[in-house]
Amino acid sequence: MKIEDQILFEIKPYIAAGNLEGLQELWNRYQHEIEWEHPIAWDYIFQKSYLHAALKKKKDICTWLDTLFVTFDPIIQMAMRQMFAYARYLLAK
Repeated sequence: MKIEDQILFEIKPYIAAGNLEGLQELWNRYQHEIEWEHPIAWDYIFQKSYLHAALKKKKDICTWLDTLFVTFDPIIQMAMRQMFAYARYLLAK
């Protein structure tokens, strides 16, 4: 299992429970406090987390993830933009 999938495995229960504070703490710890052996594909983790939050109808988590979106490289932002239309559809469904 890739490290990104392991991180997602730990993040998804926070999203499903709607635990925004816990998710923020976990995300911050992963981003700033842990020294990773290999580069982490944070864009992949972001995308999967965002879609999971939309699927679970956790609008507050999606709103917080929106604030993280601007931290990504502009090229990565362009690649991820199509995800937002699908996420809005999932939130509204």
